[in-house]
Amino acid sequence: MIEVLDTDAALHALAPEWGSLWERLPGRLPFAAPAWLMPWWRNFGTGQPRVATLRRDGRLAAVLAMYVLDEPGGQKLLPIGAGVSDHQDMLAELGVDPSPLLHAVLARADGVDACDLIEVPPGSALHGLVPPPGWGMRWSDGSPCPVLALSAAGLTGAVPSGQLRKLRMNRHRAGRSGGVVRERAAADTLPFLQAELIRLHQARWTGAGEAGVLADPAVLALHRDAAPGLLVAGALRLEVLRVGGTVVAAILALLAPGRILFYLSGYDAAHNFISPGTLLLGAMLEDAAAEGRTEANFLRGQEGYKYAWGAVDRMNATCGLHRLAPASDGATVQGWAGGPGEQPE
Repeated sequence: MIEVLDTDAALHALAPEWGSLWERLPGRLPFAAPAWLMPWWRNFGTGQPRVATLRRDGRLAAVLAMYVLDEPGGQKLLPIGAGVSDHQDMLAELGVDPSPLLHAVLARADGVDACDLIEVPPGSALHGLVPPPGWGMRWSDGSPCPVLALSAAGLTGAVPSGQLRKLRMNRHRAGRSGGVVRERAAADTLPFLQAELIRLHQARWTGAGEAGVLADPAVLALHRDAAPGLLVAGALRLEVLRVGGTVVAAILALLAPGRILFYLSGYDAAHNFISPGTLLLGAMLEDAAAEGRTEANFLRGQEGYKYAWGAVDRMNATCGLHRLAPASDGATVQGWAGGPGEQPE
C-alpha cells in the first residue's frame, strides 16, 4: 500500500518507523537517514512535504521523501535534503519499484509542473524510474564524487606512494615538535568538538576570502541539530587533532556499512608545517581500512587533495521530470526519457 504524507505532523509521526527502516537496510546512506533529513526539514522545510511510503504486510518498506518548493515561475518538487546532501536516494527494501511511489507523489502535487531528482548515486533504484503518463523525463550527469578504494591491508597500494611519503614526513615533523593527540567525539564531547570544527572550518574559508558553507545560519543550525542523532545512529564520526592541547584540525565524516564519507573539515593554517589536515585524514583512512571499510568517499567537489590520496571520480546523476503540454489534437507531446548521461538524437 502506498500513502503520501503531506503534513509536518504526519512526517514527524513517521520518523521512528522511518529510522527503523534505515537501520535494517545494508545499502543505507547517511543522507537518507531521518536523523539527517528531519533536522533538514526543521531548518529548510516549506511546510509542504510530499512523502510517499510503501508498506508490505503492514511494515514500512520504502520512503521517497519529496517536498514542494514555491518559485517565481511556479512550483517544483525536490527531494528533502536538497542542497547540502551529497547523495539523494529513495530509502527502500530490495526490489521496490520506485515508479509507483513517484507517480503517487506527482498525483498529490497539484500545480507542480516540474520535479528534479538530484545527486542520485550510482546503483540507486531510482535509475529504473518510468515517468507517469503526461510527464517527460531527462537524465543528465550530476556531481563527481571522488572515491578511494580501501582494503584491510592498509593504505599501501591504495594511496599513491608520494602521498604516503608526505604522510610519513609530516608524522616525523609532528613527533619532533612535541607530538599530536587525536580525539574522537562521544556524546559528552560532541558539542565542544563540533564547535571546534565550525571554528576551524570558518577560519579556513575566511582566510581564503570566501564565506564557506557554514556561513549560512540555516546550514549551521542543521549541523548542530543533526549531529547528536547521527552519532546515536552510528552514522557520524567527528575527530580532532590537538597540538599542546589546542585543536588544530577537525574532520567530520559520515558512516555507512563498508564506507566512510568525508563531509566537512577545518585546520589551523598556523600549523601548516606539520600538515594537520593530512595527518588527521591519514589516520582516519587507516582506521576505516582496519575496520573493514572498503570505500572512502570524498563526496562532491574536485579539490586536488582528494586525487592526491588516489581517489577517482564517481558520477552522481540528475533526473528532471516535467509535465508535458497537450498537443493541438488532444494527444500528449512525448518527451525524452533516456538514461543517465544520454542525450536525444
